Amino acid sequence: MGGFRDEGRATSPMHKLVRTAGLGALGLVLGCAGGALDDGAVTFGSGGNGNGGGTVGDTDGDSATSGGGPSGSGASADSQGDDDGDCIDMDGDGYGQGCVPGPDCDDDDPDVHPGADEKCNGQDDNCDGEIDNGCDCPEDGVSGNCNLPTDLGSVAAGGMTLSVVGTVPQESALDWYTVSFPAEGRPGQGMPAIEFAINDDNAFVFDVVSGQCQATGIPCGEGGHDGAGIGLDAWSFVDDEPGCCTPPGHAMVAWPEQIYLRVYRTTPGASCGTYQLRVTR
Repeated sequence: MGGFRDEGRATSPMHKLVRTAGLGALGLVLGCAGGALDDGAVTFGSGGNGNGGGTVGDTDGDSATSGGGPSGSGASADSQGDDDGDCIDMDGDGYGQGCVPGPDCDDDDPDVHPGADEKCNGQDDNCDGEIDNGCDCPEDGVSGNCNLPTDLGSVAAGGMTLSVVGTVPQESALDWYTVSFPAEGRPGQGMPAIEFAINDDNAFVFDVVSGQCQATGIPCGEGGHDGAGIGLDAWSFVDDEPGCCTPPGHAMVAWPEQIYLRVYRTTPGASCGTYQLRVTR
């Protein structure tokens, strides 16, 4: 008497609402019920087959986004770089800290990385710890034959001459030069001096000898090694009285009308580093 019956079955208030309001109310009720589900609920977007890019929750409250399709086709950020997503490649050459191909010895230059071509440029391009190894240095035209030294000519008082920009590809090789400081007598005029205009990484030194192919440097008052003019980066000569030359000159010998120079590197291995001599008087 007080209840509502339909086809012999007891009807709850919800059934009563569905019966009186129709299908529209049913959708409303289900929608409200869905909002009350726990973290494991499934919420669909437009279309129940996944084409709407719905979000599927998990028991932890996290969600994984599925791309256009039931199985999903989206890619996560971790798929780029390495498995952990920790690749740091500042110059875009594929190498860097945490990258799958390996680390980079210079992450500011995309032309420098393991496997790069080694160029004759005075730097380690392929990250093997050696400079210019396996490359061919440009030909500089400087003689390595002590019997045929490259002649820098005569330097008069107030004059100056420069050598070519040279290389010494092998650490044991020598470049040979000769230069003249003509004088009518002593004291001579001017102050002969030799120094490096270019000396990459301070890797080059020279010896001053009095004859071609000599192995012993001329005597030095200052600089040199064990009193001999070897292993120098600068040399000068002052002859302002007939008896001898005086400091600050390095060579305590008679006026050096013609001298011979041998230039070499003090660094190991192959290199295309460059040097240039400047001779003044």
